[in-house]
Amino acid sequence: MASTDNTDDISKLTELSDSDFEIADGQPDIQGWDVRDSEGNKLGEVDELLFNPASRKVRYIIVHMENNDIGLEDGRVLMPIGVAELDEHKDNVIIPDITKAQILSLPLYEYGRDIDSDTEAQIRNVFVAPDANVMVGTDFYDHDHFNQTKFYGKRREPGADTVSKSYLDTPPEGNNETV
Repeated sequence: MASTDNTDDISKLTELSDSDFEIADGQPDIQGWDVRDSEGNKLGEVDELLFNPASRKVRYIIVHMENNDIGLEDGRVLMPIGVAELDEHKDNVIIPDITKAQILSLPLYEYGRDIDSDTEAQIRNVFVAPDANVMVGTDFYDHDHFNQTKFYGKRREPGADTVSKSYLDTPPEGNNETV
């Protein structure tokens, strides 16, 4: 089933720092946070976010693997937003149940590089079971791997009664847009 707000044109994925968008008020800015596995091993840190400006949805976390605890070479990889979780108590991003072999299977990311459908399929195949129902075309981003509500919904701001369902808000008037 296609989603009405699902803009799946991968050519429109943009690095947050190369845009006029900003993190929405009340949402954590995860850039610079450590990325860890379920065992607490540091895999790297959040270097950047890759998002679709038309849908205002974050699709990937760009993880810089410098100074990691598991012997990975320095480089950057894309992690789909929905495979990650926010640590409820510390400023960490957790990638549950990920293995070193999975990380080594991810293509290295270079800034400014266009992400084509083959690259996205390669990333997706690292996280999907071989017999899983893989969505293509307009349904590609409907998969839980791209569910930013699942990612941001686990952590509440101190004193907050609800969790915002969107990391990317409607831009305010002026030059900067809020994401």
